[in-house]
Amino acid sequence: MDSPSRWSVSNNSVILCKGALLKLLLDIQYYIELQRRIVDIFRYVSCNEKNFDTYSVVLESLLIDTCSFFDSSCQTLIREKSLAGHTFKQESRVGDFKKKVSGSAEFNFGDYRELLEGDFVLSTKEVNLNPYEDALYSNPMHYLPDAISGYLIAPFKEWAAGSGSPWWEAFTGLKHDRMSNFRDAKLKNVLHSLAAVFIILTLRNEAEFKAGSVSLELYDLFFPKYWTFKGRVSVMNFMWS
Repeated sequence: MDSPSRWSVSNNSVILCKGALLKLLLDIQYYIELQRRIVDIFRYVSCNEKNFDTYSVVLESLLIDTCSFFDSSCQTLIREKSLAGHTFKQESRVGDFKKKVSGSAEFNFGDYRELLEGDFVLSTKEVNLNPYEDALYSNPMHYLPDAISGYLIAPFKEWAAGSGSPWWEAFTGLKHDRMSNFRDAKLKNVLHSLAAVFIILTLRNEAEFKAGSVSLELYDLFFPKYWTFKGRVSVMNFMWS
């Protein structure tokens, strides 16, 4: 029998891999909870473009929570990288950059576009929507990610032209006036916001994703199409490069 120092398990609080505890991945736990909510919605509304204009109070709640989490995730990603010594190419274009890194001021969506597009070209990053009705990949373990060609989402594509993102604009409108903007709580906006969060999640936890040491459940909704499939960790998870 292998000793506890060599083998590992996962639960709702931590993620472990063979050899050692990696780290507490609280952002992954939050994302999985959001993902479970949209998967539950697919029990009632099929994941197909014909339904992307569907709106509801349930979708509104999920859009608000997802975009709020996107906001927090970007703040954390930028601060962590900057405090670790990373210099963003567009730092000079962000007002009060040092104050925002220190936490005495907050970054905004325009700052995210300047900093993250400049360094990571997020406008080019796409994810495959695995539960899409016409190209359903219900169990990611049965497929090789590189062989999948389904419904693709590029949640930051407008950033290439320096424009805002429709899903974020919907979120902002709902924050300010939910009653008037209720119909902007569309399934399409929810999916694009979740795709945005997934991409930020992979950037912040890149080493864990690429080593195949994150929960397989993370791929229930999306596959990253901006990495190359490298293989599997035994038969348990995906590795990327």
